Amino acid sequence: MNRTRLLAVPVALACALLPACSSEDSSSDATSPDSASSDSGSEFTPGTLDEDILARFSSCADIEPDVADYIDGLQAGAASEAGENGAYCQWESPATGFDAIRTVGVILEPGTGTVYSADQMGGSGLTVISDADIEKAGGIAYTLEQEIAVASVAVTTVTLPEVSVTITGGKWADRPALDGPASVAVAKELIGI
Repeated sequence: MNRTRLLAVPVALACALLPACSSEDSSSDATSPDSASSDSGSEFTPGTLDEDILARFSSCADIEPDVADYIDGLQAGAASEAGENGAYCQWESPATGFDAIRTVGVILEPGTGTVYSADQMGGSGLTVISDADIEKAGGIAYTLEQEIAVASVAVTTVTLPEVSVTITGGKWADRPALDGPASVAVAKELIGI
């Protein structure tokens, strides 16, 4: 094995990335995370929310009470997991028929300290959901909904400096709708605002 050749790839990659990280080019300011947080007026302020917010969810069972109305009749997905660094929880219908398939997902992950404004995310089909509590905490909520033959699918995200919650749901026949506003309510319950 030629160790020199194996080392050459990471060294070349590091050399390529370093100039980009240290660039003083002012044209990149419009899209940099630092300028995004200052433009949106929602700079990271530790202590707004419970510091151990993600540690409260040691398993997806801890999340189930907040989505109980929407996961009735569904079973936990095999890849679901939760811990102090976040959660990826999914519930699926055991049915295989196209008109009976339902899926609900919840992802909780640490925030980046940066919250992009609606203008910075514009043009992508997202609908901002105005919520005074989320905005007061320095965050934003938005959803993307898509109608399909027998249902609608909604992916809703609540982003705060400290945490991000993404909920996938929708509307299925006579089941309670986990649309944008309902997902925002669930996210607020999960993060405690």
